[in-house]
Amino acid sequence: MTIEDAGTKALAVPDRIVQATGIATVQTEHLIGDVGDALRLLDAVERVRGHAHPLILGLQDAVGMKMPAALVLSAISNGRDSAAGVAEQVGTTAGEAELAIAELAALGLVRTTPQLAVTGLGQARLSQLDALTVRVLDVITGILGPADAAQLARLLHTVADGLESAAVTAAVTHPTALNN
Repeated sequence: MTIEDAGTKALAVPDRIVQATGIATVQTEHLIGDVGDALRLLDAVERVRGHAHPLILGLQDAVGMKMPAALVLSAISNGRDSAAGVAEQVGTTAGEAELAIAELAALGLVRTTPQLAVTGLGQARLSQLDALTVRVLDVITGILGPADAAQLARLLHTVADGLESAAVTAAVTHPTALNN
């Protein structure tokens, strides 16, 4: 029987439950209405990244260190006196914190004996970074207001954490998928 032969006869399709995946999952959670909404969200993220990336690079160039190193330096300045304490504040492993601390010590920004502490040079770098960061935050806060700026920071960290977890899961589940 062809489709034309079937006319108005209904096809019998057995009932089955299918888990929503991909865009359907997001739609069932009422987060977006359609693919267009998702694309607009991704476009907005890309536009912000396009403006934020040069700011971050400028900050890094101005203080002579990458943001992860600046976070480690800040953690030590805040009283974290061990790699484990630094790792806890920064959200990394103790091993990665130890490597970052060693790099900062080699640059003369921290000392590791008799205890972990920021040097005068390290404090000067932090002060410089603070001043530059305040200028950037003034712009963002001027656009959003303080409460919304704080909420945006929380949301962006949540998204970043989720994407990092998804990348790790994808790498473990499908190790060749990331290499293609």
